[in-house]
Amino acid sequence: MTAKKRLGELLIEANLITEEQCNRALKMQVGGNRRLGRILVKMEAITSDQLLDILAGQFDLPIITIDQEADPAAKAMLPRYLCSKYEVFPLGLDGGTILKVAMADPSDSEAIADIEAFTGKAVQPCLARQADIHQAIKRHVRLSWNDIFNPQSYTRYAKVASTLALALIVVVAAFTYRWYGEARYGTVSRSGEVVFYQNHDLMVGIDQSGQVTLLGRGAHAHGFYSITFESAEALTHFLESKKDDLSTTQYQWAQWAAGKAR
Repeated sequence: MTAKKRLGELLIEANLITEEQCNRALKMQVGGNRRLGRILVKMEAITSDQLLDILAGQFDLPIITIDQEADPAAKAMLPRYLCSKYEVFPLGLDGGTILKVAMADPSDSEAIADIEAFTGKAVQPCLARQADIHQAIKRHVRLSWNDIFNPQSYTRYAKVASTLALALIVVVAAFTYRWYGEARYGTVSRSGEVVFYQNHDLMVGIDQSGQVTLLGRGAHAHGFYSITFESAEALTHFLESKKDDLSTTQYQWAQWAAGKAR
């Protein structure tokens, strides 16, 4: 019985690659699960269509047209992450136990094993062009929970979630800091050369010359303040004299505001 020729030998015989290219690809394949054909396509030694023609002869399989072979009821049998990972597309069930799958490489035993483990069905590989498989996946295989909660994509989604959570923490922290600052120190505004500090029913205005204006109402006072002082020290003395007319919070805040003029 004549031994079946390997893919590299077939490609060399078809004058698609050189022996040197084949050996280089085989060295790159050592220690990994990558298929030789995929490596050669990535190396641009051959095209995906050339690879498909050789595989069709090697496995004595016809190249199918997905639109003609696919059963619409089968498109949900595999999640998108598996279809994309192995470049496969579910075509339909044969007898209820065999799942026909369009594949760009029917020798990919890892893909077949994973699909069989996921579906519980025996896989029958069917050759299809890589471009047709990609197009069918985009058009017919919807995203599902399996695409989110699986080891392949969990890390990617976890990174996105972590980034969003960190951004949310920063936003909340900034908002909390601003709220705390306004609650303690009030709001700050500017009109021309005057800066206004406002909080606790009081307003302190400070101009560039050093004059300070106090506006507002003391918690225990009758009437409103509207007084301009030549300096922050003069405002501080006034506050000391009117300490009983102000609440503790007003007094402490006004002293802080007077300090901004120094």
